[in-house]
Amino acid sequence: MASGDGLPAPIIYRKGWALLGYLAVESNRMHSRVSLAALLWPTLGESSALTNLRQVLSNLNRFCKAKLGPDILRIERTAVGLMRSEAPRFDIDLLLAAPCQSLHLLTEQRVFMDGMDDIADSNFQSWLETTRQMLEARLVGAAENCCDGLLAAEQWERAIDVARALSLRDPWNNAHARRLMHAHAGCGLHSVAVTIYQHFELELQRELGLEPDVETRRLFTRISSGSPAQRRAPSPVAVAAGIRAVKTGLRMAG
Repeated sequence: MASGDGLPAPIIYRKGWALLGYLAVESNRMHSRVSLAALLWPTLGESSALTNLRQVLSNLNRFCKAKLGPDILRIERTAVGLMRSEAPRFDIDLLLAAPCQSLHLLTEQRVFMDGMDDIADSNFQSWLETTRQMLEARLVGAAENCCDGLLAAEQWERAIDVARALSLRDPWNNAHARRLMHAHAGCGLHSVAVTIYQHFELELQRELGLEPDVETRRLFTRISSGSPAQRRAPSPVAVAAGIRAVKTGLRMAG
């Protein structure tokens, strides 16, 4: 989903966008109008809050019919719900339906409903923070599963891209470092894999006072002691990807 800035033309209320985000996450069930009004207008009386909700819903309904289809937003006299079908309609749908297609979210460093923290009081803010944590966990989990699948299929260059994005997201994560090392070694870039480990070890010690875990050290030993005869020549694309990975890591550490 987009942020609160530069709203799509049919949506004229910030709280309309906030409501769409809320209903998209809490989808396929009906929510009472009273509870939605209280969530988004906590300082108003119930009558005034419900009046505001009606205005927002009228505008949001036109947007949903134009952009999502006529049956997505269900509005009843006392309740409202967003009914998501099996076909992905939102970025968050891709996390479950097609995880490898959602990886652009990892590299773009987007924040769910960015700019909406001030839309209401602590109840909405608490929901938003919990939702962001949940979506972050799903996104990282989808990327990890995708990367592991690429490594198992020996699609080294694609695995490098995903492993690098994971490492940028969490540079002190041993499992991410191993994925990045494994992918480069698979490409034949053993020296780059060794450099990645050395950089990871140095920065982990300097920033957190920790050593790489046993599994990461074992992988480093296997890679660094590998026979040159077992190393196939890397492609130019793999070489460029490996160099970018190391340079990016060094810039982050600086």
